[in-house]
Amino acid sequence: MLKYRACSLVLVLAVLGGCGGASVSVPALFPVPLVDRIPLQMGLHLDESLTGYVHAEDLEDSGEWEIDLGSAQGQMFRSLLSGMFDSIYLVPDPAAPGGEVSGVLVPAISEVQFSTPLQTRSDYFEVWVRYRFQLYGRDGELLGEWPLTAYGKAHEDNYGIQSRKPALQAAAVAACRDAMAFFTVQFRTVPEVRQWLLTEAGGPTR
Repeated sequence: MLKYRACSLVLVLAVLGGCGGASVSVPALFPVPLVDRIPLQMGLHLDESLTGYVHAEDLEDSGEWEIDLGSAQGQMFRSLLSGMFDSIYLVPDPAAPGGEVSGVLVPAISEVQFSTPLQTRSDYFEVWVRYRFQLYGRDGELLGEWPLTAYGKAHEDNYGIQSRKPALQAAAVAACRDAMAFFTVQFRTVPEVRQWLLTEAGGPTR
């Protein structure tokens, strides 16, 4: 009887573990970063290719996977820029920003990759998001663009027996938070950004 129960438990775990794929979305809950603000009014252009971005992939041994990143990007970048600048404005067209802003940031997602514990023979779900940023001047001229790669991971054992969805979601959230942190550090070091800050704010700021 004891042997039968043990075998049944193994069978149940195998069935649960073999159910392929997951579909997750990133919750739009990101804090405003606490950094020295740049004394400028900043424009933000959110293209539909960003706000509607969904990564879908069919893995041979574990089914169909989907990560909805786009639905959280608007709140993520509004929070990010609200902490970095005196004020922000949503701009419909970065090439015609209007007179209220000193420049316009245009974020985009160029690539997403993820891995599962089954693939890497580890205990982690991992997510990589590659962003591309463009900076437009107050006259609508493209001043520069640069990439940023963000990474997040989540340990599957922290989310119980049905860990697939919450762990993948947690890894995606961690990648978005990593992008925010990396952006706040990297932004002022981009050569085109430094020149823009020198023109608009009288210096690169801290």
